[in-house]
Amino acid sequence: MLYTKNVHTCCAVITAFLLATLSIDRIGGSSTGAPTQACATMTPEHGFEPQLPISSPFKTEIPAGNKVLMDEAVQLELRSQNSLVPFKGYLVMAFDQNNDTQPIGSFKLPSDGQLIDCIGGVRNAATHKLNNAKQLATVDWVPPKNYMGTVVFRTTFVLNATTYWVKTESIAVSFVMAPVTQPTVPTTTPSSASQSSSMWAVPLVASLLAFLTL
Repeated sequence: MLYTKNVHTCCAVITAFLLATLSIDRIGGSSTGAPTQACATMTPEHGFEPQLPISSPFKTEIPAGNKVLMDEAVQLELRSQNSLVPFKGYLVMAFDQNNDTQPIGSFKLPSDGQLIDCIGGVRNAATHKLNNAKQLATVDWVPPKNYMGTVVFRTTFVLNATTYWVKTESIAVSFVMAPVTQPTVPTTTPSSASQSSSMWAVPLVASLLAFLTL
């Protein structure tokens, strides 16, 4: 009887441990990506306070730099700055520099992610699809048609259930019109015939003047 009771107690402890582990893993970067409820605050709602964005070991890089031609898509690289510290989940949106409440533009479907509709928009947020460890995730963002402004990309990175960074910012990217090229005016050079005529004209005039002064 004592043996049976110990076995039951041991099984109960193991079951509780497994349930706790599965629960922690599930919120350590949802395997189905960020829900639409996270759009407003970009917070995964794990029940823990976020870390300061300035301390994030992850960053959003823009290979194209801080100036892009109007209507051109922008590639984002969500990457770890430390090879020993991968992230499990992310949520990224783009905001005009003068409006930090309404995400703008739309994302193309990432190969290892998915898109969600946030705050009245369509495909204006990208998130992970699997909560596996990631060193790099790339997403492409398309600006609104004829958009000429400055945009900032904000990304929430999830390391695990208790550690995450909310709204880490990329560099500001300005969209500009393509420079207008002025038409080139072809330069004309005197032909060899006209150059030859000019060479004979000078001595001819000099001879004529000399004859008239006789």
